[in-house]
Amino acid sequence: MRELRNRIMTPVGAVLLAGVVLQLTLPLLPTRLGLVIADVPITVGVLCAPAGFLRRARAHTGRERAGWALGIAAACLVGTAYILYTGYAVLGLEPGKPGPADLLSVAGGVVTLAGITLIAPRPPGARAGITHVIDVAIVTGSLFALVWQFVIAPATATLSPGTRTTFVVIMLPEIISAAVALTLMSRTRASQQGRALHLLAAAMALFAVAAVVGTHNATAAKPWYATGAGALYLIAGLLIFLSSRSTVGAADVSGRRALAGFWSVLPYVPVALAICAISGIYVRSGTLSPVLFWALVSCTALALLRQFLNLLTIKRLLRDLDDQQERLRHAAHHDPLTLLPNRTAFHASAVKALAAAGPDVHTGVLLLDLDGFKPINDGFGHAAGDAVLVAVGQHLRGALRDTDTPARLGGDEFAVVLPGLDDPADAETVAARILAHIVTPVPTAGTQVQVGASIGITTACGPGHDIDRLLREADHALYAAKAAGKGVARRYTAAAVTPHPEPARPREVTPYERKRYLAL
Repeated sequence: MRELRNRIMTPVGAVLLAGVVLQLTLPLLPTRLGLVIADVPITVGVLCAPAGFLRRARAHTGRERAGWALGIAAACLVGTAYILYTGYAVLGLEPGKPGPADLLSVAGGVVTLAGITLIAPRPPGARAGITHVIDVAIVTGSLFALVWQFVIAPATATLSPGTRTTFVVIMLPEIISAAVALTLMSRTRASQQGRALHLLAAAMALFAVAAVVGTHNATAAKPWYATGAGALYLIAGLLIFLSSRSTVGAADVSGRRALAGFWSVLPYVPVALAICAISGIYVRSGTLSPVLFWALVSCTALALLRQFLNLLTIKRLLRDLDDQQERLRHAAHHDPLTLLPNRTAFHASAVKALAAAGPDVHTGVLLLDLDGFKPINDGFGHAAGDAVLVAVGQHLRGALRDTDTPARLGGDEFAVVLPGLDDPADAETVAARILAHIVTPVPTAGTQVQVGASIGITTACGPGHDIDRLLREADHALYAAKAAGKGVARRYTAAAVTPHPEPARPREVTPYERKRYLAL
């Protein structure tokens, strides 16, 4: 992880260092020379980006290809703008504001915003998309409140009404671009191969901040590069070049990124700053301008709507969690093939039935083993064998009451617990009904196959009986049914128990034989 981070950060670190060096060098240079030195690398970097964006466009289809195509158009617009800026600096021209280069730069930002929206992974669902739009709106409102208070309001005080409106309209795309950049960076995962979206979004945000800082510098009669504006412009331009050499990271489908790390809190930084700034203004003056008031009200209303959607999301997640737990609980107690209860569930059901039995109530336990299953499984394949097992499970359900519990113990062995029997002979009736159902032919592999079954039966009267002992009795009865020719049911009786044959034990070696073996 550290090596990966170092490889990712090396180009970005070089770009940051270049920005710092430029910012420290600009005060030492004449204004025109400083503009040229700053604009030339930005122009070169931005105009080299379309080649990388073109490769990305060819590697994608649909909306991703359209997004990369818009990236090419945006880079060309911004590159052309900086060619004009460079020409202005070389020729010593000072066009009016907003000039052609300014309009091209703003147009490039708008096209970049459209492109990055298409390139970014789609939100996982309509509700996530609405939440994303609300986040963008909240961050936009917060940024607008900050920019209005510290940049737009002082700058527009010296402008005519028409120029003031134009200025605000030009600033809005920069603010929206910064908001989109912050929210997108919090919703995708960056990696060595997939950091294009982060780099492009960071470039958008830095260009927006640089434009705001540049406007502030002009209003305060400071040099254009003051307050870090020179470094911001260079870093933003070079990040566009780096973004053209990378791909887009994966979407945060799991939602974990929204709950951890630095990126998750990034969109809330301007919100917190706006609240602090507006609170400070109100504490000092006791009043708020209508723009700040409505910006605060709008952001608050959107935050409440966002919280409501969060509650709906949490409710859905809790419901999904309950459903998943229920599926896991079902899987832990049921056979995945036949969907019958498994050995664990059978044991629990049998123990419960035996404990609840009345003094004169009988509980039956059947142990069933299929006859002729192995030839089908070997001759027709495991798919045919699985089809037979599924059919047996269905036949068992059809032959039993709702209160009875059939189960698959494993392989071709099944068991049934019969609670609430009035007479022990009822268990033999149920066993006969099961045998009649099981012999029904099963269609599989283009033909029909048929199996039989042997059943061992045992019963217990009243509560307090041990299920393990009853299973052993049913096993003895099943062995007797197999010995009787298969396809029949036999009931356990202590007098008729035929013990299972035990393997012959090897003869013990006598001391004389052992001594002779060691002597050899």
